[in-house]
Amino acid sequence: MNNSNQTLTIKEQLQACRSKEETFKILVTLSKTLPRLSSEEKTEENKVKGCESAVWLIVEESNGIRHFNADSDAKLMRGVLVAILSLVEGKSVENIQKINLKSELAALNLTSYLTSSRTNGVLAILSQLQQP
Repeated sequence: MNNSNQTLTIKEQLQACRSKEETFKILVTLSKTLPRLSSEEKTEENKVKGCESAVWLIVEESNGIRHFNADSDAKLMRGVLVAILSLVEGKSVENIQKINLKSELAALNLTSYLTSSRTNGVLAILSQLQQP
C-alpha cells in the first residue's frame, strides 16, 4: 500500500462504482488485501476508541516515514481501512497532516456505508492517523 499508483487504483475503483452492491464488492475484495494482526498486536493500546467494530491501528515510523498496520473484526471495515490507509501509507507525518482526510474519504464514495456510529469511528481513525 505504499505507492501512489495503488492509491489512485483504489480511489478510481471506488469512484467507478455505480451501486451500493458494487461498492460493497470492492470493499470486500480490498479487505482481503489487509494483512491480519496477531493476537499479541490486538491490544487495548492499539484499539481505536469510538469505533462500532473493533479496530486496531499500529503506527510505525522509520526515517520520518510512517507505516501503518490495521485490522478489524468486521470485513467491511477492513475494506474501509485499506482505502483510508492507501491515502497515508509511506508519507511523513507532516505530509499526512496536510491531507484533508475527510475530503479525501468523501471522494471515495463510501458515505452509504458510513452510518453515524461508523462515521464516528472513521473520524477517530483519521484523527489517530494525523497525530504527531
